[in-house]
Amino acid sequence: MNKQTLLIVSGVITGILFLANWIGTFQLCGGQEYGQCMDSAYSTMINLLPIIPLFLLSLITYKMRSEVYATWRRFAYIWIPISMILIFLAPEYSSDWMYSIEKGTAAFFSSILFVIISLVLIAWKHLLTRDSK
Repeated sequence: MNKQTLLIVSGVITGILFLANWIGTFQLCGGQEYGQCMDSAYSTMINLLPIIPLFLLSLITYKMRSEVYATWRRFAYIWIPISMILIFLAPEYSSDWMYSIEKGTAAFFSSILFVIISLVLIAWKHLLTRDSK
């Protein structure tokens, strides 16, 4: 996937996520009381949460050299699907007070780690390509 396609696809999904969050799961489900529709909408939104930092980082790397983008893209192609699988497998609610691993926590930490590792990787590769000129 090239720079432009990744930027557009992740931007559209990010826009849909923000719009769905603004509307709210209650309204998306037609004003129904809590039930299967709201659970599905919430799970879908949480599972797609890593797309937001993907969009922001693809925006950062869009104007950079292709070597920097290619290195970051290879990392993102591995990280994003793995984090989505881990978020999907995380329990909806935690029953343990000490280790409260649930979908929201898994999505948050996965996204934070993705941003930190990506920024370090982008900076490192950018410095390497700049020094090689």
